[in-house]
Amino acid sequence: MLKKSEKIICIKFKNQVLNKIFSELIFNLNDEIDDVKFILCNPSDKIIELSEYFISDNDSITQLIESDISKKIKKFFLISNKPINIKSNIEIVNYDLPLKFLNFIDYIVSDLRQNFNKQNKIIFLNKLSYDKSARKIFNEKISLILTEKENEIFCYLLESGTSVSKNVLLKNIWRYNEGIDTHTLETHIYSLRRKLEKKLEIKNILEHKGKGYFLNKSLL
Repeated sequence: MLKKSEKIICIKFKNQVLNKIFSELIFNLNDEIDDVKFILCNPSDKIIELSEYFISDNDSITQLIESDISKKIKKFFLISNKPINIKSNIEIVNYDLPLKFLNFIDYIVSDLRQNFNKQNKIIFLNKLSYDKSARKIFNEKISLILTEKENEIFCYLLESGTSVSKNVLLKNIWRYNEGIDTHTLETHIYSLRRKLEKKLEIKNILEHKGKGYFLNKSLL
């Protein structure tokens, strides 16, 4: 049974030699690597729908790209001496034969872990996603980049989920004491609100309520 912490790499070959080699490697790989599970997949396997990474040959990639699950696939690792000639938005990394299999596996596992860690830093909202490290609010059609301070304000308000006073924002973002002028904060709030409303085309998303500011994340 698949653990929640495990990431899946599907292996699918029409080439019988490659299929045999990986069939023999899989048991040891799954025994040694705790957070990644390698699976030999058939088109009928439901688990194939859970994987975003595939190790394949030319014929198998063509079949997968033409299938319904292609929308969920992020990357192919193609083992072939011939580059594939097919139009696709999916990233294809080509590896020639002969291949150092263990080095190849190490690279794939490292790449998958990096991608998984990056995904975990992304907050998925109703219509948009937010990547704090990239200072970006985005979906398939929109990409809004925030300044450093705009990003800190947005993140703080997003995580608070309630109205936050000016003094609290100044203390936590600028490390100011309560006696500092709030003009700097108000300037950044104005800039942030303008960006959100103009780029995202959402009104009343960042409101001034009482003595503080409220980010209506239900609109995002």
